Amino acid sequence: MAINFRPVISLLLAAVASPLFAEDSPLDQRPQPWVRRSEPILSARTTKQEWCRVVCYSPHVIFHDGRFRMWYLGTSESSRSNDMLMGYAESVDGLRWTEHPGNPILSGKDIPWGRLVQTPFVKFDEARGEYRMWFVSGDGVTKDEARKKITRNDQKLAYATSQDGIKWKVHPKPLYPSGRSPSVIQLAENQYRMWMGSQPDRNPMADGLYQNIYEFSSPDGFAWKRSEKPVLQPRGPAKSTVYPFVIREGKSWYMWHGCHVDGGRFELFCAKSSDGTHWDVDHTRPAFAAREGKVGFDSKYTSTPCIVRHKNRLLMYYSARDWQTEYVDGDGKKQRDGAGVYSHIGVAELKLAN
Repeated sequence: MAINFRPVISLLLAAVASPLFAEDSPLDQRPQPWVRRSEPILSARTTKQEWCRVVCYSPHVIFHDGRFRMWYLGTSESSRSNDMLMGYAESVDGLRWTEHPGNPILSGKDIPWGRLVQTPFVKFDEARGEYRMWFVSGDGVTKDEARKKITRNDQKLAYATSQDGIKWKVHPKPLYPSGRSPSVIQLAENQYRMWMGSQPDRNPMADGLYQNIYEFSSPDGFAWKRSEKPVLQPRGPAKSTVYPFVIREGKSWYMWHGCHVDGGRFELFCAKSSDGTHWDVDHTRPAFAAREGKVGFDSKYTSTPCIVRHKNRLLMYYSARDWQTEYVDGDGKKQRDGAGVYSHIGVAELKLAN
């Protein structure tokens, strides 16, 4: 029987030609050589705080003033609640965390125009001497329960400032009419870049928030201009592209993002770019997959990545789901979520050469 080698040769040539396969950096390897911990660093199942006993997820971490600082989300209402709250935690080493005793620190009641708190991104602005936070708010998701279909998805870019990272002053109006998971980099005093999920149609009745990542530019972090077309969309087996987090390492840009894949899993992939606008991505090989098997806390979902560089290592903070589907809601009733519950926050380490 004759064997056709052409498909194999084509794949090999494509691999050689693609910068993703150069492997000059551990970030170019697939999977990337992250070393993850066997247990979550924060979890709805083990916390002693009442506000996040169902959901505990969406961490954003920075290293500032000698310690790691984390802003994260949670609720004790239900696995799909629009009433998310924000908490705060601190760590000396980035691995062992202490939850702020005054949690939660932010809720929908603190937002003049929205009820939702989602996907925070925080930086400390040295020039301003304050913390700045871009996050998402709005009315959230509305469903037609009979048809099991989302009828409205109102998520807008929000902004807040703080002197201590705990008490926040929220800007009275949204900065952009459609957004999910902003990732902001300040290149110069008057040059900001942001990557964020956004609907092609700005009507909140439209779809596409979880399939389209756009690039945004701004002179001040307030007035944002969106790219004409998405810079990243699902390819191959990926069914979504959401939760971008971008860093610049050496001469390259890297964008971690989450994708729904076969088997009910959600895993992290990584795109690479020379300019932050044109991205190469392989959606067949995750950079940070869900843990093998169905036992680990992150064996179903690895999601909402946040990358922190500290000395000669990168730390990835991420949300996780296991395969447990039952939980107890805010009324004390047993509920079931077939997709699982965002109950855990994990961390993984990757050593760098310098």
